[in-house]
Order: sequence, then structure tokens, then C-alpha cells
Amino acid sequence: MGKADEKQKPKPKKLTQKEQSERFRQTARELECDESGDALERAFAKIVSPKMPKEEQQSWPPRRS
Repeated sequence: MGKADEKQKPKPKKLTQKEQSERFRQTARELECDESGDALERAFAKIVSPKMPKEEQQSWPPRRS
């Protein structure tokens, strides 16, 4: 009826940083992800605008008259 009647699921074991990192890498391998970072760089370049020269950054955004 209430929460007291329900079986409680055991809490998952808290992973150490090293265990979590290894688990992440293993999952990435299973999913055949690119480990070199090249795919990330290509995707990042598509969504991030290129850096502007300092002169243009100081006047960005353009002011409306």
C-alpha cells in the first residue's frame, strides 16, 4: 500500500574515480566511440563560431544606431 510495504532497491555501490573512469572507457569502446578526440573536434568546430580578432571582439556585439 505505502512505501513501507514496498521492497527497497539496494543502493548502487559508490564507484571510485578510477572505477568510474574505467567503466566510462569500457562503455565508449563497446559503443565504438572515437578515442582520439578528432570526431569531437569536428563536431565542436561545427557549432562554435571561429575566434574573432581582438579588434572585432571589443566592438562586439555591434551597436544599433
